[in-house]
Amino acid sequence: MPYKATASHCWRDDTVRALGDGLLPRGSDDHSIPRMTWWDHRGTSEWVQYDFGKPLDVSGVEVYWFDDTGRGQCRAPASWRAVYRKDGRWVPVQDASSYGVDKDRFNKVAFKPVKTDALRLEVKLQEQFSGGILEWRILTSREQGGR
Repeated sequence: MPYKATASHCWRDDTVRALGDGLLPRGSDDHSIPRMTWWDHRGTSEWVQYDFGKPLDVSGVEVYWFDDTGRGQCRAPASWRAVYRKDGRWVPVQDASSYGVDKDRFNKVAFKPVKTDALRLEVKLQEQFSGGILEWRILTSREQGGR
């Protein structure tokens, strides 16, 4: 795994290593691959974080939400945003495209490139529900065509 992953909370049967393990889900309800969930927290503000070890030029993220509607109590979040570490503080990225919460696909957000040693997703869970992530990918300026 290229980054050290941490989270505000991770259910004991899940793992933060699932965030960047490269295993692609068949859908948001895929229980066949590892996942990271905030279960049994519901309606709370949570986060996941990647520490890169050295500064990296980041210009976007892609997130595949875990949502087991009809089977469990995890849903795509109510909202979320990306922040980066700058001088020891968390600062929102600038010029971000729409923060999607669609199921069964990667939700891509492009933003003004930042050089940082850590990136965090701040997530607001839906009221009455928990949530999680099946995969989280970092996009560098090179991958975005030098945006």
